[in-house]
Amino acid sequence: MKCPNAVVISGKKIELENCIPKNRSEWSLELAKLLAEINGIKFTETARRVVEYVRRFWLENEVCPPVSVIESELNIDRKTLLEAFGGSYDAICILAGAEPPAGCLSKVLSST
Repeated sequence: MKCPNAVVISGKKIELENCIPKNRSEWSLELAKLLAEINGIKFTETARRVVEYVRRFWLENEVCPPVSVIESELNIDRKTLLEAFGGSYDAICILAGAEPPAGCLSKVLSST
């Protein structure tokens, strides 16, 4: 994903590191929408539902949920899910302000 070092939302500068706010409490749906736009991802109702679910999951578990959990909980198929985020599982996590899993797991999740 294209990641600026900072963005301004409602007059407030938010510092980013790998598209995630350095101050985790500064994450917002507005930030997710802006980062989606920067990366050519349409922030549809499906994208909003997924981002909000992943954010809640991350806040409770401190990990981005597996695609299978997102599919099951939101009753959405994998193809539709990944297409909504440009084919990138990482984008789902990042837009929710969560670190994507490291290494090959992320590649596997995006390719299925």
